[in-house]
Amino acid sequence: MRWNILSNFVVMKTTLKEQVYDYLKNAITLGEIAPGDRLIEEKVSETLNVSRSPIREAVRMLEKDGLLNVNASGGVTVVSPTIDDYRHLYEARVEMESLAAYYAAKRRTPRELEEIKLFIDEMEREVADNDLKGMLQVNFGFHEAIVRASQNPFLTSMTLQLRGVNSFYRKAILEGNPAYMRDALKDHQDIYHAIKNQEQDHARQLMRHHIERDYQSFMKVVNK
Repeated sequence: MRWNILSNFVVMKTTLKEQVYDYLKNAITLGEIAPGDRLIEEKVSETLNVSRSPIREAVRMLEKDGLLNVNASGGVTVVSPTIDDYRHLYEARVEMESLAAYYAAKRRTPRELEEIKLFIDEMEREVADNDLKGMLQVNFGFHEAIVRASQNPFLTSMTLQLRGVNSFYRKAILEGNPAYMRDALKDHQDIYHAIKNQEQDHARQLMRHHIERDYQSFMKVVNK
């Protein structure tokens, strides 16, 4: 993803623990570390040439995101979501994110609206390049920008807690049906315009339809 284009809106990670967090998060969400795999601190330490301390801090952050499980003995494994987890994720997202779109249309600032538009512009480039990693990152950015634009801290907090399972869910959709991102891009453009025009009910309806279509696409992948 071309982060320089979004540099006015994306806060670049500077601390060591945040760099380790980003590295591990990308490795997990892109499948380089598979669901159910054990995370070995020594290996991460050697790969990144860092001490154990920032790794453990990053692990705690990823556990909070729902990407890692830490057992009583201290062992760390990547979560392995079930079909029920994905169904429960859909049930939560379809309500919370449609509500976020409603309030984003009502409350968004010019800066927040510009941020949403920049993610759409970037998504057009990633889709044209067929860049899976870029598409995943910008897709997350678009949805989270809308949630932040709702200006509801409780809604934002609850939605961000779904990041972990959501990352596996979106990756499964894109890997199973790469062409789906073109449909998703059209949905995103329509949602943006509804938010821009402050059409609150329409924005909520469009987001609900988008997430419902997400889930239908996921279930087609699963059934294959």
